[in-house]
Amino acid sequence: MKKILICCAIAFSFWSCKSEMHNGAISLERGFHSDRPAKIWEESLVSGNGIMGAMVTGDPYQESIVLNHALLYLPIHSARKPVTQGKYLGKIQQMLLEDKYAEASRFVVDLANSEGYKGKHATDLFIPAFQFNLLGDTSTVKQYDRSVDFTSGEVTVDWEDNNGVFTRKLFVSRPDNLVVLKLSSEEGASINTTLSLSKIIRHDVGRIKKFNLDDNFCIKKVESGTMDNGLYFKAWYERPWEFESRKSFKGYEGVVQVIRSDGKVEMDSDQLILRDATDVLIVARIEPSDNMDESRVVEMSHALKLYDGTYDELLAAHKKIHKELFERVSIDLDASEEDRMKSSEELLKTGGDNPALVEKLFDAARYNVISATGINPPNLQGIWGATMTPPWSGDYTTNGNLPVVVSHYLQANTPELMLPLFDRLEAYMEDFKVNARELFNCRGIHVPSRFSSHGLNNHFDATWPMTFWLAGAAWYSLFYYDYYMYTLDKDFLRERALPFMEQAVLFYEDFLKEGSDGKYIFNPSYSPENNPANSSSQACVNATMDVMAANGLLRSVIEASQVLGVNQDKIPVWKTMQEKMPSYMLNENGEIREWMWKDLQDNHKHRHASHLFGLYDFHDPLIMGNQNLIEGCKRAINRRMEIRRQDNGGVMAFGMVQLAFAACALGETETAYDMLTWLGNSYWNNNLVSTHDPKKTFNLDICGGYPSLVMKMMVYSEPGVISLLPCKPVQWKNGTIKGMALRGGILLQELAWREKEVKATLLSQINQTVKIQLQGIDKQEITLKAGEPVTVVL
Repeated sequence: MKKILICCAIAFSFWSCKSEMHNGAISLERGFHSDRPAKIWEESLVSGNGIMGAMVTGDPYQESIVLNHALLYLPIHSARKPVTQGKYLGKIQQMLLEDKYAEASRFVVDLANSEGYKGKHATDLFIPAFQFNLLGDTSTVKQYDRSVDFTSGEVTVDWEDNNGVFTRKLFVSRPDNLVVLKLSSEEGASINTTLSLSKIIRHDVGRIKKFNLDDNFCIKKVESGTMDNGLYFKAWYERPWEFESRKSFKGYEGVVQVIRSDGKVEMDSDQLILRDATDVLIVARIEPSDNMDESRVVEMSHALKLYDGTYDELLAAHKKIHKELFERVSIDLDASEEDRMKSSEELLKTGGDNPALVEKLFDAARYNVISATGINPPNLQGIWGATMTPPWSGDYTTNGNLPVVVSHYLQANTPELMLPLFDRLEAYMEDFKVNARELFNCRGIHVPSRFSSHGLNNHFDATWPMTFWLAGAAWYSLFYYDYYMYTLDKDFLRERALPFMEQAVLFYEDFLKEGSDGKYIFNPSYSPENNPANSSSQACVNATMDVMAANGLLRSVIEASQVLGVNQDKIPVWKTMQEKMPSYMLNENGEIREWMWKDLQDNHKHRHASHLFGLYDFHDPLIMGNQNLIEGCKRAINRRMEIRRQDNGGVMAFGMVQLAFAACALGETETAYDMLTWLGNSYWNNNLVSTHDPKKTFNLDICGGYPSLVMKMMVYSEPGVISLLPCKPVQWKNGTIKGMALRGGILLQELAWREKEVKATLLSQINQTVKIQLQGIDKQEITLKAGEPVTVVL
């Protein structure tokens, strides 16, 4: 089967016929419709259940549906023990103390090469399973629409041509773990379509060499064909690996099964032919395999044929789960109904400051991450992709991207969506312990900057000295503790959060050593992907981010232990460690320094803002209690904004989200709103899936960060304090948010504001007293009783 491309010159024109078919789609209260099919795969409509994903281009006659699975990571390098950096740690540290930053970084690379690394080891690649092709006779399209219903995950493509009216509907079921597709026609029109599966060969030439791939993309063999009114696909990996007790999958299999058709179904070689049908139901499933010698396609086919429910029955079962998650939180910014009714293409043109677009992107972003969360948290591409060479491997980049994509789950009152992140971290705990031991001679755990199919720290080079980054385990510890602060789940705190945090702090107990001033030195250290202005190397000492993360961990592990009444012997040790932490510093311009070491100079021409870590999600009291540091952080934000303003946002949207988080924490409303507007202007395709750079690189990061930022602008909470509208822009004159969760086990049932009144209804899990602030100003204290809503009017 030759590669199927969307043809822009087929026998009809989508763009010359004004769609009038979106009566159903346009009336979706929460969803969107689009006027045309995808021109590129990145514009495909997406659906997913957290295990499998589907991307639908929406072409009436040359439809290509790319199917994905959350565990399809193509082995390209064997997992291996980290470089023995720990054996030479003293030598490396001395180099760094002598300002030999590049030499220290190069030393680790040379050491790795001597130990058999032979070049940079990319993480295993997140790849698509296959392409499901539906080819029909072309005609002249009279009307067209494609849409997504956020409440159900249902993708719909409608068109009318000279042969009649046709519809395709697809969703990915959570309870049944199926991709479900319905083809239907009206008024006697017949469906005549050829179905086939094909290998995806789309790729980026430059990444072929970068990832060390062969001509077959490290896929040893592919087999596809037909069986019993179904299609099957098998792929064998070229380089499956085994390392100690860990091993990769050896390949995967998939089955697409026609389970109901009122027309004829014919098998012809490697394709199915549908003739004279008006109603067809198709289901699909993909499974990774650790033994490709024992195929499961026959069993999979038999299992799929057992589904005897109708499309509507299957959808109803899925919608019951998906809708409840999606509808936990909602916003209303008093947008115009006219704008709300616009297609995605029309709405995106109105600009990121349009309240209707903010509402729509808030919903679209949440829909995307919910659909991508299941076995795992969303990776860089969520759960989707249609290229064999995904940017940055499509992996989990832990030093910024992953924290942003999960950043809104707790605020949105969907704490269960955080659990896949914790599941993945805990699955790799033994790898993290190996990292700590081999790289630093330490107990405890070390979370690497990048991982996918294992947690060993194998990805680094001389430019990117990622074995020096220290903040990973501390950062994710804060997410564990924040889960408790939102849910008040002591069982989780005792059984999952505190054990992870204890392993994280154990690392620092061994690693940190005092300098001549009695303060700890973080050596080596790393501020992700940035180098000082007066150094060519990213290797460093005392990166502010590393210090802030450790401070946050120490605070949290102490508080968690006090809540549970444990670690009484360790708490004094940790408090002593707090006293030895180096103080945050300001540079000669009064800006908080990114490197708290000697004369390392700040480099503001960079997409990250890691030295503002303490203001992302967890407001560092060492900053918030010091006016000089508050002012220093504001100045640092403004310096980063100088670069962003030159390009109306510029590259790397997740970095802008984190900068906006920091601005929001400090009440810098105009700055935060500028960035929210830029995010809306330039980082979404017409399928309302986000991009990494302006209109470039399919990437899910800000699908977590965008709604998180919107909610941060509306409410910030800590146990005992609720700050309403801390960063509300003047443009949002009237608005409402419903269902947002707050720290302290409180549900914000509704926050509504008008020109002269703010009203908040709160529901607490426990009896407690909280301070209410409005736009940063203390207003009153209120007493909340467990289970009894209280309304506050300001």
